[in-house]
Amino acid sequence: MHNLKLLVFDSHPVQYRVPIWQMMEAAMPGSVHVVYASDCSVRGHADEEFGRTVSWDEPMLTGYAHTILNCEKGKPLSDWGSLTGKGVKQIIEDLKPKAILLTGLNYRYDLVAYVQAIRKGIPLWLRCETQDKAAPRSKAKSIFRALIYRIIYKRFGTIFYIGELNHQHYLMHGVPSFKLKSARYGTVDRFALMTNHQKVQLRNQTRESAGILFSDFVVGFSGKFITKKNPEILFQMLEYLPEDLRLKLCLYFIGSGPLEIALKRLSENALQKFGVRSFFAGFVNQTQLAGHYLGMDILVLPSRQMGETWGLVANEAMQAGCGVIVSDMVGSSADFSSWERFKVFKDDNALELATYVTEFAKYPRSFEWATQKLIPYSIKATADAFLNNI
Repeated sequence: MHNLKLLVFDSHPVQYRVPIWQMMEAAMPGSVHVVYASDCSVRGHADEEFGRTVSWDEPMLTGYAHTILNCEKGKPLSDWGSLTGKGVKQIIEDLKPKAILLTGLNYRYDLVAYVQAIRKGIPLWLRCETQDKAAPRSKAKSIFRALIYRIIYKRFGTIFYIGELNHQHYLMHGVPSFKLKSARYGTVDRFALMTNHQKVQLRNQTRESAGILFSDFVVGFSGKFITKKNPEILFQMLEYLPEDLRLKLCLYFIGSGPLEIALKRLSENALQKFGVRSFFAGFVNQTQLAGHYLGMDILVLPSRQMGETWGLVANEAMQAGCGVIVSDMVGSSADFSSWERFKVFKDDNALELATYVTEFAKYPRSFEWATQKLIPYSIKATADAFLNNI
């Protein structure tokens, strides 16, 4: 294949990256070929943090050229050695790309692709979500980590940053600014082709099926029910909300995970103590997300400092027009904190969260307040960034 511009090495089909490859192929046929180490996200795999087997319900392997190596060893995605590099060298020799893009540096598979690209003199690109504030580290570990990054990053000709903290990370670790290009994190816009009338209808349908009144104020959470995400703080903040707001408040949870039983107990207490109702939608697959976001008024992402490098649910919620409140441990806060209906509260501070929820309850529901602002954080913007550099 002599027309191939870009060969991508990805661990597995990821729901927010596949649309980029599909859009690139549509805009420039033959421009991209994606090599997956595993197809576990398509065939279904046990996700301990969701507490269930997960397989995405959208076409993940159509509309672009791809190869699945299935170079797994043990449980895929479980540790550094769980994805080997078997088959990487051969596919590079067969496809002869003009550039190679890595989407992570988490597995032996990534290292093999990195080494083979260097050996063959093929320009090497990187786009991954690493930043320096998502997790606490000892001084010794930080020094060692910085040394490794400086060595690894030197061999990349172009690095695409997903946001401001990611941008700062590369500058901090010795990447010159001329090598850095913007390709910011985004998600498929499931609302772009809807009219306002359709959004209102879907919002009302969602609320009716959940037993939520038109006049209720809905505060949502979307994600895994795990300690890192800190969903319990939605109940802790109730103490600090004014009574007139509590009377019309409904908490809306999308997701599943180990904390589900504990959250449902907290919801019973909240109903008894404050009269605040809760609705648990369960795990929701990709094609069904739109109605749930439209049914909310605001979304809260209260993650702790345990590795929330971005938080794509914030993008999805803003596409639906929700106000968004995140903790200062969420990576996207550095990009969105100045936006009108986006607030950042200090990690684990239920009082500050309640203050922002109270403030947002005064805003009329809008479906489009963030539409124009999110254009640089779109699938198209990222696809264009890659195409413009090949």
